[in-house]
Amino acid sequence: MKSLKNFGQYLLPAPFFLAASFILVLYLHNIAELFPRELLTPFLLVLIFSTIFFIFFSYLFKDKIKGTVFSSFFIILFFSYGEVSLYLSNIIPAGISTDALVFPLWIIILIILFRLIKKTKKTLRNLNKFLLLMSIFAILIPLWSVIRYETRRSYQPEAVSPLTLPSVNRADFKNGEPDIYYIIPDSYASTAVLKKYLNYDPDAFVKDLEKIGFYVPTQATSNYPKTTLSVASTLNMEYLNYLSEYKNSSDQTAVMPLINNSNVKKFLGNFGYKYYQLGAWFVTPYNPDADRNFTLTGKWASLDSFSNLLLQSTMLNPLIISLPPGKIVGNSDTDVKNQNEYQFTMVPEIAKMPGPKFVFAHLLSPHLPYIYGRNCEILTRTETKKMTDAVNFANQTACTSIKLKKMVDQIIKNSKTPPIILIQSDEGVPYLRYELPAADDWGAASDSLIKEKFPIFSAYYLPGVSTSTLYSSISNVNSFRIILNQYFSASLPILPDKNYIFPNLQNLYQFIEVTAKLK
Repeated sequence: MKSLKNFGQYLLPAPFFLAASFILVLYLHNIAELFPRELLTPFLLVLIFSTIFFIFFSYLFKDKIKGTVFSSFFIILFFSYGEVSLYLSNIIPAGISTDALVFPLWIIILIILFRLIKKTKKTLRNLNKFLLLMSIFAILIPLWSVIRYETRRSYQPEAVSPLTLPSVNRADFKNGEPDIYYIIPDSYASTAVLKKYLNYDPDAFVKDLEKIGFYVPTQATSNYPKTTLSVASTLNMEYLNYLSEYKNSSDQTAVMPLINNSNVKKFLGNFGYKYYQLGAWFVTPYNPDADRNFTLTGKWASLDSFSNLLLQSTMLNPLIISLPPGKIVGNSDTDVKNQNEYQFTMVPEIAKMPGPKFVFAHLLSPHLPYIYGRNCEILTRTETKKMTDAVNFANQTACTSIKLKKMVDQIIKNSKTPPIILIQSDEGVPYLRYELPAADDWGAASDSLIKEKFPIFSAYYLPGVSTSTLYSSISNVNSFRIILNQYFSASLPILPDKNYIFPNLQNLYQFIEVTAKLK
């Protein structure tokens, strides 16, 4: 019993509890976009590294209690780095790197703590007990909030589309079964917005598409100012007003069943279409209902988005930015480039695969992080920080146009049967959400901000059928209604084109119509 008691005195779980508490707090801040399973990898990593820290520092101090105490302080500084840097970035003059201030300061503090603990003659047993007690409270408080939220979410009914899909006789098909490509260049704004606000004119890109045979509506708009809502609405060919039962909810994952197993997927699946997905790192990284997910893999395993977000909040972030291999991180500038290049080159390769197939490609570009110059040259983070969001976004949009044109040419070239191609953004300029009192508080948006946010880029390649049913002000909700009507005789009625905002992220499904403001 004596040895067991001593073991309990020394190998206390304070470092692990403290690290786990930081994970839970970060998860809680992003809980509306995450699932509990995404906690598994961070918890395992923290368990491994907190144990390594404890063993390493216990060896250096020749004292397990001192090792536990220093490990605890190390964990606090290690995981609080991002929050402190973010706070300082809001109060120090622009152009001064917070990493240049905080990182050396944290190293100095750790050195001082190490020397003080090393030299002290005290056992630090009471300090160790205090740290343990503090770590227990630090983990219980966010854990209780997470459990409450997840409990409410577990009782939340799964969103189900009310749309009754039409019954179509396959024998009536006159145009065969062409492959269908739904390509989402995330946040690609309309030509008018790009010209007026961002000093970029995509007319050359538009004319190139029109020469191929694309119809490019000049006044296309998104129905919602957020990716999850927009994609769910587009793929289900309906407005999401029936989600009003969630109107007091912030849970963005509620619409994931609508995205993963949409009406478009169900309709095409009835006729033998395979569903292939190339997702972005947010919203659509993986679809369990797809026939195949195409993801970037390589020598190094990439972390999921939450693990990467956690890593970016630690003292490792300035090292991640400056040191290779970026790909091991998952969302470093290097990995974003690799992911972009993979998506733009992989979609045309899928065209070579036997059909019929529906290809869902959610492209990361032109959405931030910004890594491209106007001619697709790779920019460093230092270079992009010197430019405004407007300049960076315009540059990345220009590069996206170049890559989209090349990708479209290759898809058509690699297709045995002329394919259907829909290039359509999910929403407009992404950084406008930060011009609101709080991110995505659209209830406080001015009319001018709404007029700048909703117009999007949209282009239809519909070979073999008339484009007379398309019109300049078409919105996303009608895109697949027209495509299924034209190619599959679905006889789906065209809906009035409407635009909706939500007041804030806490009331994500409380929709407010703003169509009149866009007229």
